[in-house]
Amino acid sequence: MLFFLLLAFAIVSDFAFAQTNPQAYKLSGSPYYFNEWSENSPAKTYPVSMIFHTLKKSDPKLEDEMTGDWTSPYNLKSKARFNGLGQYGFSFLSTSLSQDDEGYPGAAVLALDTRNCSEVYLRWTARTFNVGERNYFVQLQYRIGDKSKFTNVPNSVYSSSQTKGDFQVFGPIKLPDDCANKSYIQLRWKYCYANDGSSGTRPQLAVDDIYVADNLNSSINEFSDNFEFQLIDKTLFLYPNEISSLEIYNSFGQIVYSSSVISDCSIINLNFLSNGLYFIVLNKQERVVSKKLLLY
Repeated sequence: MLFFLLLAFAIVSDFAFAQTNPQAYKLSGSPYYFNEWSENSPAKTYPVSMIFHTLKKSDPKLEDEMTGDWTSPYNLKSKARFNGLGQYGFSFLSTSLSQDDEGYPGAAVLALDTRNCSEVYLRWTARTFNVGERNYFVQLQYRIGDKSKFTNVPNSVYSSSQTKGDFQVFGPIKLPDDCANKSYIQLRWKYCYANDGSSGTRPQLAVDDIYVADNLNSSINEFSDNFEFQLIDKTLFLYPNEISSLEIYNSFGQIVYSSSVISDCSIINLNFLSNGLYFIVLNKQERVVSKKLLLY
């Protein structure tokens, strides 16, 4: 009798702590777009067709696998955690201590149904939200179904920077052909220690602006409306790709700066603005496109 009780406990315990798989988003109907996650999102909730996975190691390596789901809030200020960053998506941060009854942050998983899609294209943004002394990276991976091993997507790894706010935009990336026309695939953003002997604090790395489309034309139309910028000590370097008029709005919807910009590179000093969240808006030949700007 004792044997069966122990066996039942082992099965229940394993089930309770095993990671779960999200429901797939049907890509043929419309593109998938993730661009924000609130710190006030309730515990045990996740972005559409996504889930956050944890593991038992504070310095996870690429080969380490997940052991559970993140079930805590997204506004925690100490210990290892996933944080909601609002307009800047979500972040991973590991420390020497995990939350009570939680593992350490390990991965974000997106599930897609790509049936009737002959191709799949992806764009995403990674950034160093807060710097750390250890070297970490975020690696994009994929797999078919929910049982096979994950495979790295080529040229899709972001390494932590010593510059707070550093970011990199990936894509549009054409996913491997075997991702197309499948009832269930997973994309995984894995938070990893570089295993290079670096020590000290760990960086807080963020993922944002995940866009997945089922054909190149729709992807290009969406992506070509984008633009790039870099912020260094409140100096904005803007790369609009074509002649545009520029407006910067604060979080109350008020215009705090406006100008016309050239198509190559414009340099704008923003020292007159206080720290906070702003929105860059470009008017480009009857198209209006925008991006978020966070001043530290």
